[in-house]
Amino acid sequence: MATDKHCKNQHGAPSPQQCMEHYGCIYENNHLITLMVDPADGSIVDANKAACDFYGYRLRDFRKLHISDLNAEGEAGERDFVDKAMPGGEYLGNQVFMDRHQLAGGQIIVVEIHTGIMTMLGKTCVYTVIHDVSERVRSEQRLRESEERYRDLVDLCPEAILVYSGGTILFANQQTEKMFGRKKKELIGKGIDDFFYEEPLSSTEYKKLKTKGSMKDRFRIEQRFIRHDKHIFDLEISGVPIVYEEEVALQLVLRDITENKKELERAVKLQEHRHAVAFPLENRAVLDKIYIPATTLSGDFFIFHKIDDEQVIGIIGDVTGKGISAALSISALRVLFLDSLLTSKEPVQVLKDLNLKAGQYLGEDYIAGCCFHLDFGASVLKAAGAGINEFIYVPKAQAGQQITVKGAPLGMFSDSEFEQQAVAFGSGDRFCFYSDGMELLFEEAELGRDYEYLHEKVAGVCLQDDCTWLSLNIQ
Repeated sequence: MATDKHCKNQHGAPSPQQCMEHYGCIYENNHLITLMVDPADGSIVDANKAACDFYGYRLRDFRKLHISDLNAEGEAGERDFVDKAMPGGEYLGNQVFMDRHQLAGGQIIVVEIHTGIMTMLGKTCVYTVIHDVSERVRSEQRLRESEERYRDLVDLCPEAILVYSGGTILFANQQTEKMFGRKKKELIGKGIDDFFYEEPLSSTEYKKLKTKGSMKDRFRIEQRFIRHDKHIFDLEISGVPIVYEEEVALQLVLRDITENKKELERAVKLQEHRHAVAFPLENRAVLDKIYIPATTLSGDFFIFHKIDDEQVIGIIGDVTGKGISAALSISALRVLFLDSLLTSKEPVQVLKDLNLKAGQYLGEDYIAGCCFHLDFGASVLKAAGAGINEFIYVPKAQAGQQITVKGAPLGMFSDSEFEQQAVAFGSGDRFCFYSDGMELLFEEAELGRDYEYLHEKVAGVCLQDDCTWLSLNIQ
């Protein structure tokens, strides 16, 4: 390979001038903030253009400064710089450390300093590359402050809260102590299974608590836990993915619903007892019924009231909401219904009175219903609708007829009007009343079919809503 005769001396090595030119080309064109510092006295031997632009000093001014002039700590920073760059007074390899520097304009910044030793023209200097990490440090500080606020806020929460990742508890608030029976510091680094064991699971949902792979979506499950001292907890566990101390984790809120579950079980038994009643005048009509809650506790209801030996008035309905709140609304409506009967036995008048009372006592818990009155002496059924606006009349040995009774749900409008229809009936006729859950499963013509057909078809179906169907077979 040809060699430029000006590039090397007689021994083939680069000349001092050539070395300086090569060094200057790399040094000056480097976008990194770079200084050359004399380790003997901390004086700045050289600074590249990036350093001049960053610190706000001209090169000739830079060469009059010491590293302590940049350090926010002043002269104390000079000795500190040398000690960190050359621990023990000797070169031990490249060093990295943090410091606080001051720009020419007075602004204080946080820098990360990378140092090494370079010998140029017989002079040993500390080759110093500086990175402005002020924003990174501020971000880390904000993150620490955010996590501290999180801990303070969560610790005051009345619910037990854990931060959980990969089967390990990373954080526990004060309320966990009561639930786990241990100090929260004893929980950190352990798993829920170290304190509880579960009843056999019927699904795989609980695996969300133990695997990182499923930490993508919010979830809510209910699970029975038995503490090792045999104390039983029915827990509602809500999980949401978070980042905690730079680690993907789950925030779990553990709510003790043991007493709520007991109340729910009592409410279910009460509801089942109420719906197990027979028709009050069994010698006049035979009742077939389908009553299937979509969840544990239904929002559907039906009530029969015997007026005398010739008359029965009833109502079938559906309240908004589910669970305990729906059960309470149904209980309140029973009382209001019986109170309304003291005023009138006409279905349309009963609904008008109930509509006013619903708005007054039930707030925004609307009730869809159909009220009907059977007079076996006159052989006439009267019915009025409020949100449940159809029923089916099936004459003996004939096809069913859908009858419409218009009217808005109870409690929706204080001045609602309700429509009433009267139907003459005879022995062998049937009347079918049903909630809207049945309409989701069956065609109109099917709802007039017999109990055996409907019951067989609805068995095993995944319900979207509570299903109630009443069939009154006139004797």
